[in-house]
Amino acid sequence: MKHVIIGAGVAGITAAKTIKELDRDAKVVVIGDELFLPYKRYLLTEFLCDSIKRDELLFFSVEKLRELGIKLRKGEFAKAIDPSEKVIKLHHNEVMHYDKLLIATGGRPGLGIVLRQYKKHIHFYYSLYDTLILKEKLPEIQKCIVFGDGVSCLDLICMLHNLGKQVTYITKGERATFALEEDDFEGDLHEFLKKKGIKIITEDQIVSIEESDHGYKIETIQQKMLTTDIVFAWDNYKPNISCIDGSEIEKKLGILVNTRLETSEKDNYAAGDCIEIYHPCIKGYWINFGLPNALEQGVIAGKNMSGQDEEYKIQEAIAFNLMGKSLQARWWK
Repeated sequence: MKHVIIGAGVAGITAAKTIKELDRDAKVVVIGDELFLPYKRYLLTEFLCDSIKRDELLFFSVEKLRELGIKLRKGEFAKAIDPSEKVIKLHHNEVMHYDKLLIATGGRPGLGIVLRQYKKHIHFYYSLYDTLILKEKLPEIQKCIVFGDGVSCLDLICMLHNLGKQVTYITKGERATFALEEDDFEGDLHEFLKKKGIKIITEDQIVSIEESDHGYKIETIQQKMLTTDIVFAWDNYKPNISCIDGSEIEKKLGILVNTRLETSEKDNYAAGDCIEIYHPCIKGYWINFGLPNALEQGVIAGKNMSGQDEEYKIQEAIAFNLMGKSLQARWWK
């Protein structure tokens, strides 16, 4: 049986390993859109801060992939899926057949209509490629501006602060909350960050970015004029599901799956940041970001693709550390 997995992140590579552990004879192909071996995105901050070496980012070496019997197609992406014919069309028009498919394409930071025109001046902090570029620039960077939301944004701010950089955070909201509940923090997160030396500009957003002799000039809606060495910005973080456009696979913001991680189409599964999973408490679908979720879903998807009948148990909270404080990020409401 041929299992094809689109996406070489946590969910995808975990599913591939699970399938091979359960069925050594199964044929497993992983399609990854990056040119690197599958790596642990959640360790990029540690790599940037020189806490770990680059080879420690890898899930598996080339030799280990060969030993497991997993075929990796690097630097390729699926542009179309036809579930009725069980075929995938790759970006160079190669057609690949499958018996069972897992879509684990993750999410992507995105820019709205205003910031999109300044994309060449904005540095994303999402992939290993982004991180390698930033690592080269770091010695020359002192002042940083960050605009965005969510735990990944908070992680970036903390990393820059720990590296001794001057950080200005711009948020559309009245306070810096990062979608966290104040009770989780046992205090005021907004004030905590300010006391750490992070400048916070609230109820504002970037409207223009101009290159200058010594970095960039930023203008905001509130007509603040700021200077910086680097700009990190994104307006949203959404499931990366363009590969299912035109197919019968049901979606909202993400691919809709049940607790067995099955999509609306037979033998087609989805896992990780690209999905919306049904939550019985809210009686509706909810986007399910986060490392623990992706790991668990990868295992469940791999088991079910191998013929087992496992249900994903919802992870109510994700624990992480903020400058010595332990926090809980809740994705389910």
